[in-house]
Amino acid sequence: MSFKAKIDFCGLADGTHIVLKSHDEGRSSTTVTCANDEGDTIDTTTVGHVIDPSNEYALKADLTNFDIVLGSVKTVNLGTTQTPENHYFALKSVSINTSNSGDVTISAQAEEVASATASRTYTITIESLKRRQKAQILNSLFTLSGEKVHLQSANYSFAIDITQTTVDGERVTFDAYNGRIECALTAKQAGTAAPTVAAGTGCVITSDATESRPDSDYASVSATVTKYLTADSE
Repeated sequence: MSFKAKIDFCGLADGTHIVLKSHDEGRSSTTVTCANDEGDTIDTTTVGHVIDPSNEYALKADLTNFDIVLGSVKTVNLGTTQTPENHYFALKSVSINTSNSGDVTISAQAEEVASATASRTYTITIESLKRRQKAQILNSLFTLSGEKVHLQSANYSFAIDITQTTVDGERVTFDAYNGRIECALTAKQAGTAAPTVAAGTGCVITSDATESRPDSDYASVSATVTKYLTADSE
């Protein structure tokens, strides 16, 4: 069986550490209609043909000092060599999920924009990500304390918001803002001291740490930690 080639719309794969697994084009459009005086549709026009794709990746080797540049734009030719049809995709979000019961997973979302020229960008350097079945604290975003407290999962979202200006339903300009990192974490407590979560430097706990003490299981704590980002030099 022969599988079709995948397209790295989001631009994260390097072939050595991060390997492309799949893509979804996410094609969409908008259809507007005109009705007559009796409410019957007599004409239609379809506008805003866009591709807002996503990618999934596999982590093949440990990452050290790996840059994620939110808002960076990748040019992809969806035509042929003889008849190029270039499309431009701004990196909108990246998700990295770590767990003590599964491999690291990485996915990303891009948004089609009008040109290859990036607006504002936000660079996050992943200091260390291990290719292991291990719940991991990235970039010292938080700390855990308490007797025999063990991280169970830590799921990270690196994201920006994108505004688009349209003319006749087609995207013509864009801008990026509100760069942020969010981490949803869960830890379990085997000792007697209650587990606590503290935000790292420049971070804030945006969903208060909530402790759960079930009838027949170890106590756990969950929280969301957020770091708001400053744009790269413009």
